Amino acid sequence: MPDDGPITSEFADDPDMAILIADFVASLPGRARAILDRIDQGATEQARTMAHQLKGAGGGYGFPQVTDAARAVDLAIREHRLDDAHAAAQALITLCARVAP
Repeated sequence: MPDDGPITSEFADDPDMAILIADFVASLPGRARAILDRIDQGATEQARTMAHQLKGAGGGYGFPQVTDAARAVDLAIREHRLDDAHAAAQALITLCARVAP
């Protein structure tokens, strides 16, 4: 798959997950943007918590790419690398725009 193509859930073929996945996907752009906004506002602990939650949720809904991107934000904040956290959050926003139900 190209690096800029759509990202679908590993559970896309599970009809029991379809509504849950659709709801999760619909929430992603706002959640990712909120993380970046918190970083920009200096609310880094809140941003880290949000990234940590998204890290766990990504895998739970079959999107390991989201987990990896959110992990990068979480780690950069924990290590007080705020420029890296900002860049990772921007990358997370870009990635989340590619996620499809």
